[in-house]
Amino acid sequence: MTAANSTIAQTHSNNLETFTLLWLDAEVNTKEENKHAQKRLRSIINHLIIHHDQKECQQYIMSCSAQDRLILIVSGRLSKELIPQIHNLRQVSAVYIYCWDKKAYKQWAKQFTKIKGVIVKVDDLIDQIKVDQKDRGKQEEPLSMNIYNVRGNADKSTTELNGHFIHSLLLIDVLIRMKSNDTDKKKLIQVCKDEYTDNDHQLEIVSEFERHYQSKKAIWWYTRDAFLYSMLNKALRVQNTELLLLFRFVIRDIYERLKKHQCQDLVRVYRYQPMSTDELNALRQSIGQFISINSFFSTSADRDVALRFLKHSAISNDLHPILFIIDADPRVVKSKPFADISSHSYFPLECEILFMVGCIFRLIDIYRDDNEQIWIIKMQLAEDNDHDLKKLFNQLKADYGGGENETNLQSFGDVLQLMGKYDSAEKIYSDLHKTSPSDDTSFCHLCFSFGMLYKERKDYDRSLQWFQRALDRKTRTNPTDFVYIGGLYCCIGNIYMEKNGYNEAIKYYNTAMDYYKCANATNHPYMASLYHGNARICCAQKQYTEALNYYQRSLVIQQEHLPSNHPDMAINLIGIGDVYRNVGKYQLAMDNYKTSLDIRMKSLPPQHQDIASNVRSIGLLYETMNNLKEALEYYKKAASIYRQSLSSENSNVVEIQKDIQRI
Repeated sequence: MTAANSTIAQTHSNNLETFTLLWLDAEVNTKEENKHAQKRLRSIINHLIIHHDQKECQQYIMSCSAQDRLILIVSGRLSKELIPQIHNLRQVSAVYIYCWDKKAYKQWAKQFTKIKGVIVKVDDLIDQIKVDQKDRGKQEEPLSMNIYNVRGNADKSTTELNGHFIHSLLLIDVLIRMKSNDTDKKKLIQVCKDEYTDNDHQLEIVSEFERHYQSKKAIWWYTRDAFLYSMLNKALRVQNTELLLLFRFVIRDIYERLKKHQCQDLVRVYRYQPMSTDELNALRQSIGQFISINSFFSTSADRDVALRFLKHSAISNDLHPILFIIDADPRVVKSKPFADISSHSYFPLECEILFMVGCIFRLIDIYRDDNEQIWIIKMQLAEDNDHDLKKLFNQLKADYGGGENETNLQSFGDVLQLMGKYDSAEKIYSDLHKTSPSDDTSFCHLCFSFGMLYKERKDYDRSLQWFQRALDRKTRTNPTDFVYIGGLYCCIGNIYMEKNGYNEAIKYYNTAMDYYKCANATNHPYMASLYHGNARICCAQKQYTEALNYYQRSLVIQQEHLPSNHPDMAINLIGIGDVYRNVGKYQLAMDNYKTSLDIRMKSLPPQHQDIASNVRSIGLLYETMNNLKEALEYYKKAASIYRQSLSSENSNVVEIQKDIQRI
């Protein structure tokens, strides 16, 4: 965009809401009437971007993702050039032609279903957008869901979704068990005031929220057509963890209200939702699977109310009308809460049944109703314990999410680190460190988390410093906690191993073993890490028989203590694969690499660096086998994952580029 654009013009990546309003007109800023209209339009859709050039506007639209929602105002003169190019894009929700001569465009516009009006007067333009947006704000909100593949096959697209499934549930679980304070609310208010600068309408509502918000009114505030609904839904959908942390008091309050007013009997509810062909096909291939919803899931007990949205929906060639029909019986299903919120909603006449974030449904059937010209998706509320990821969820919850206890910033940071969100986790840890945790347990936990974070980033010197600080404090204040101290010695040994300091690593591993023996804990889960470290040293020294023995001993301990799909299991499988690759047993190596990758893709987010590393290992094996075509394919996949979260200077990115160039 050009410098001529006002301060309200920001990139779509900075938009804290789902909807963006684009206004394309070469003369948009030349008239006082238009400038005043911009302010009024922002009271409807806050994020307004002005374009004077048709090509520039088209480039911007193309750069948006299919999860964005764009409302376009375009001048008559530019409409015939732009609209045919962008009409069928999923991110384009609606178009309004604002022109001097209605007759010149009205007939032409009929061929485009997303053109909602050809309008001459600015007041009429604003009024129509306001009316349309009231319904569109809900019906066009992207439905963020994760699918869990219960069939357990290795289909890539499905196993990727499994990783999202488990971590989305874990993130929400931690948030609703975390208390907030007045500082959080003040920070959230400031974020909102910054977001809605010069938007008087929304700022008034923000001020009202600041003065009058109460926990018992959480649902009323959520359902109001204002900043809270827009920002919270977007934050949940894209997992904006910094914003979700500030919103946690609202999420928790809504959760408590839904629990209090939980439906007591079987209900059948409905939801209208337009979907793209790709989205619909993904669901059609997932009948019988579990689906978790990543946001609050709004439905209606009245089928006609749900279908009312169909009349206002712009259905294009790649967009299909969908009606969800959902049966939920709280008498036989233990799940997250859902409630009839009619008497608590800002809009009490909509017969709304609201489901908590993270509710899990089983996809029963999908078919087309030719009479109503609509697709029907039947789902059933599922038990939280139905899916076989529950054991993994409970283990990760115990390891990272604070177990059954009330959670805090430490556990939130640990979950972010597990998800591979290292920058966000580091910010949490740094804020905690500034408050200087007073008790020894909290201090050691924080130091340990820092150590693991910097290890993942390959900043081994800083990792070593933090592990050493934890060790110094623990040995001084609780020297008989042999298992924990042994674990810290093992962590330090792992760092020396990464730095190729094998003698130092062996020294620390031996000390760790001494502590485990003192605690009679030679079969403790921590021993798996110790055996793994010894295996890596043997590998580095080309002692492959001994290395394989250590890897297998480590794996046996993990199998005794961890779910079969725990991401830590993948670490030893990779090591075993490395041994087989080095001794020329390529098929055995491939079997272990692919089993490891399957575990990681089911238990980690698809952009996680461990997945990229695993994919690269398969590429290296193909290169060793002189299958260069497959090697290049896997190297490119790994590079794509790395680039999503790492800078071009990162060592992983540099190394994978060397691999690609070598091929």
